[in-house]
Amino acid sequence: MPTNLPEQAKAKWAEAIAAKDPVQKLRLLKEFYSSFPKHKGTEKLEMSIKRQIASLEEEIERAKLRRKASVRSEWVVKKEGALQAAVMSSVETSLIFFNTMASKDVAAHEALASPIVGALKGLGLTIQLILTPFDRQIGDEKLERFLGIARNSDIILTPIRYEGEEYLNALIKWFEEHNIEVKKPNLDVEIKHTPSGGIRVVGSSNHLSEREVVNFLRSYTIRNAIVEVSKTATLDDLEAAVFGREARNLQFIPLTPEATDMLDRIGLSNIIPLTTLKQDELVNQILAKLSKIRVYTKAPNSQPADKPILLNEGATVLDLAAEIHKDFLKFFSYARVWRRGLPEGVKVGRNFKLKDGDVVELHTS
Repeated sequence: MPTNLPEQAKAKWAEAIAAKDPVQKLRLLKEFYSSFPKHKGTEKLEMSIKRQIASLEEEIERAKLRRKASVRSEWVVKKEGALQAAVMSSVETSLIFFNTMASKDVAAHEALASPIVGALKGLGLTIQLILTPFDRQIGDEKLERFLGIARNSDIILTPIRYEGEEYLNALIKWFEEHNIEVKKPNLDVEIKHTPSGGIRVVGSSNHLSEREVVNFLRSYTIRNAIVEVSKTATLDDLEAAVFGREARNLQFIPLTPEATDMLDRIGLSNIIPLTTLKQDELVNQILAKLSKIRVYTKAPNSQPADKPILLNEGATVLDLAAEIHKDFLKFFSYARVWRRGLPEGVKVGRNFKLKDGDVVELHTS
């Protein structure tokens, strides 16, 4: 159920999200936290605001230390390869999984010191793997930095062996405290704030009318935004989006029968069921979870390229042309496609939908 905050609390939240200065934002967040009643319906909100307050306090303290030291040191992992995946589980399980999939031999003390980068190679693709373990022995400050890297990746992989429910619940709580939705790879509502234009609703919901969406956002003094809603979006989803909750593509990977049973008991459905620890199988599962397809290009009278281009499911020939170069898009004439079940090199137009494994020859005028 929605938290049904009093108008005073909504106004205070609007002030807090509008504040740019961290010290002012921190003060307003604390005032907001004090302004609403605490009960079972506000548990997630309380947890989220507490974490935002703690993160701001840490940010302000780090800024003070940086000013004193006149040196700023941060972890930066530049994205390389087709996709980026973070491996986040206990140190032992993360290491086993990472070393196997990236063909590395990283030691535990290295994993605790800083993020380790490796390459997952399969199905003609290279996916950048980043080792970002979750373990209380690491310390909260470093865990925050690991999570910062993980949440910027395309997908978070959480392999589970014998960690047990206590560990898994602690990990789930950690994600939720940081406004990451654990059970949904995608939220049913996305809010994009805009400088003007009013509130524009894109899509429609079976549970929410456009008027309800607009009125709810206006109650939080949100006047300009593009709101994308899915068919299943509810008022709870809209409220979660207002408070900054986000869905990262988070997937649990049970590596033992015990882990499979535990995930079932907890009711988690975002699972990658690997039958073996093979690179090709994992890459295939990652592509499926991210709704990506591989398309190979070829020049006339030539063999297909070894490296595929990744596109979203449902992509057309025109999407492929735009991905390659703006000139292919501008001067597109037609394409030929090689696909099992179709005539060899069949001629297609710009709106032809592509499938995984297609070979495409683009022709321009």
